[in-house]
Amino acid sequence: MRRKGFTLIELLVVIAIIAILAAILFPVFSRAREAARKSACLSNTKQLGQALAMYVQDWDECLPTMETPCGAGKNGQFTGLDWYEQLMPYVKNTGVFSCPSAQQTSTWKANCYPGLHNQPNFICHYGYNVGIQEAPFAGIWWGQTWRTAYYRLPAISRPSETVVIADSFVTRIVNNWGDANYAINVQIAFANWPPGSSFDGVQCGCPPTVVDLETAKRKWSRHTEGANIVFADGHAKWYKAEQIRSRCRGGTLALSCRDMGD
Repeated sequence: MRRKGFTLIELLVVIAIIAILAAILFPVFSRAREAARKSACLSNTKQLGQALAMYVQDWDECLPTMETPCGAGKNGQFTGLDWYEQLMPYVKNTGVFSCPSAQQTSTWKANCYPGLHNQPNFICHYGYNVGIQEAPFAGIWWGQTWRTAYYRLPAISRPSETVVIADSFVTRIVNNWGDANYAINVQIAFANWPPGSSFDGVQCGCPPTVVDLETAKRKWSRHTEGANIVFADGHAKWYKAEQIRSRCRGGTLALSCRDMGD
């Protein structure tokens, strides 16, 4: 008489094989999905780099501006267009400002809390390097007064190394907000870190302290332990988290105003 069906042992063996294959393949699928999201974000940043180049051509070789701090402008309110609003006519697609790997669900306006001032009606997952407008002779907005805050592209000696836009958990990248232990710019390297609290690998503070670099990279880096960056010459590139260092702190990137105009 022929046997029909499977024995319990055979079923357990099949289930064990499926479980082993799932354990092997799921991380592969996860990495593949993140690679696709990373590519989509890099496409966004490349489009922002092209928009930046067109803006510079139209505005007498001046880069966009970033309104800062929260109290800037008339009666403590932002009164001008911010960098992403200035680039919008050259992009015409709010989706370009949204990173598919970002965990944030609201826009942080500069160093303010979400929802303050003239927050746009779309989410911006990228930040603008205020080191550009704080560079020598650029001038900045501060307090209740306005001053010219344009930095001209010809004044940047190394445009291919000068960070303008990057993955960030706020729309304003503070050039001196680097971890003292690792000299890494935390806002870019760990762009998915929820600011204002201490989480795995990162201790809250001004600037935050990275207490466990490997954990911080694994949990809070936006793209496979790194981030996408747009430079002053318009090109965009992915960098490892540990490579995101200001030149004045041993790195290769012009992030701080001390890195520019030299």
